[in-house]
Amino acid sequence: MGRGFAIMDVGPKITVITASKNGERFLRETIDSVLKQSFTDYEHVIVDGASTDGTIEILKEYKHIRWISEPDRDADEGFYKAMTMARGEYIMFCCVSDGYLDKDWFKKCVEALDNDSEVSLVYGLSQHMTKDGILGKINRPNFFNHPPQQKMDFFPFWLGTFMESHESTFCVRADVFKECFPRYEPTGNFLQNQAIFSFYYNFYTKGYLPYFLPIVATYTRAHHDSNSVKMVGFNRIMRGQYHAAVVRYGNEVLPGRIKHIFRDGKSNVIKAIETEELECCRRKVLDYRINRKFYLGKRGARRLSYWIRKLKILTGYYLCGQRIYN
Repeated sequence: MGRGFAIMDVGPKITVITASKNGERFLRETIDSVLKQSFTDYEHVIVDGASTDGTIEILKEYKHIRWISEPDRDADEGFYKAMTMARGEYIMFCCVSDGYLDKDWFKKCVEALDNDSEVSLVYGLSQHMTKDGILGKINRPNFFNHPPQQKMDFFPFWLGTFMESHESTFCVRADVFKECFPRYEPTGNFLQNQAIFSFYYNFYTKGYLPYFLPIVATYTRAHHDSNSVKMVGFNRIMRGQYHAAVVRYGNEVLPGRIKHIFRDGKSNVIKAIETEELECCRRKVLDYRINRKFYLGKRGARRLSYWIRKLKILTGYYLCGQRIYN
């Protein structure tokens, strides 16, 4: 086990957390993308899962990095360990083969969070990159012209679209992140088995608020060893469980069975959705659900598929609140 430097008394503004295992090929590029940021009040914490390639030798080259290397079960456990080591006011999430494109991204995130105490998470856009470093398509480019709803207005958008921002772009208040990120305990439920889906579910059901910046902040690299490739089947199952859980939560909130509350960055309650606001919320969720592909910038379904989907939703969704689509 090794560490880059001694722990200081005063923590940095940002902690970048990275989980790594046998990521020698891309590790330097990831670290260097952090080093190129114009905002310098940060620490970089890397938890390595007992790599057998040249990862440890590379980590020893970078004296500013705080790191450990020990066996773990997967990247989620590594990120959980990194989170417990974090000393920053804000946390950023960076996979070992990903990195930052906008050199002012840290600065822009800090400004957004410092200037609005109601916001707990800032996110942007990511761009795909091949294993050879060639940049490809931007994820959700339609957000430049049709951005997602902000802050409290994002809640019905989330219920209708199930949207999760790419984790490589977000910057979140550390206390909120630690409250919402799951303790790693393997089960058959996404709340323990897929940390990012679990984080987003906890974040939004607890009432915390996001803010979108229309900036291509990061790149996400596709390669045969990445978790997104190796675990595609498992992640598909976890995504299905996540979507079902979002619908169940909506089925409780939209008819008024439970009251959804919104919180600021210090967990203080700032507002609740009142009874007279539920019909408007239901109408918004219905629109987002029917037109989900449009709002998320995905390829539009054929006209027949659209009407079949709309009919299915409408037959299970009544605005009187007696039955909500599931």
